[in-house]
Amino acid sequence: MTTTTMPSARTPSARASATSAKKFILPVVTVIGAGALAMVMGVPWTSANEGGAGIRLQADANQGAKLTITTMEPGESVSRNVTIRNSGAEDSRLSFEENAAPATFANGELNLKIEHDGRTVYDGTFGAMNDVSQDVGNLPPGGSSVFTFTVSLPKDAPFANQGEPAVASYSWVNSNTGAE
Repeated sequence: MTTTTMPSARTPSARASATSAKKFILPVVTVIGAGALAMVMGVPWTSANEGGAGIRLQADANQGAKLTITTMEPGESVSRNVTIRNSGAEDSRLSFEENAAPATFANGELNLKIEHDGRTVYDGTFGAMNDVSQDVGNLPPGGSSVFTFTVSLPKDAPFANQGEPAVASYSWVNSNTGAE
């Protein structure tokens, strides 16, 4: 009969493993505790890779798009694009309209700049272009047009209490310009 003895917890290798585990666990617990404290105190989390994570521009199948801002850092500026295409066989006249209420997000300091193929069609307070239809020109058959929406907050805008999300809907109307 053979008897095998297991090393006791007091061997040098077991003590080294326990010391290594303590050296690892203590910093991890410290980082988690600091993170929890920061969340409780309302410290905003930021990362260079998350720029504009709270800004969403979603196109729909009915030639429209919805721009929603849920969070934004003071001093941040974020752009999103929508491309409109004329799939018809004739020139099309393109008009553009915003449907929104003036935003109370960040005490109304949210700014919106809209460019159509590089030309500024609006630059002002988010939601203030409400119900204004703009003729933005002809779109040839198979042609496309890019609208760029740039949302920004001044550096001195409040981060905390940004309020309800800012939401605006946009619609594009293509009118056939050919003879009937």
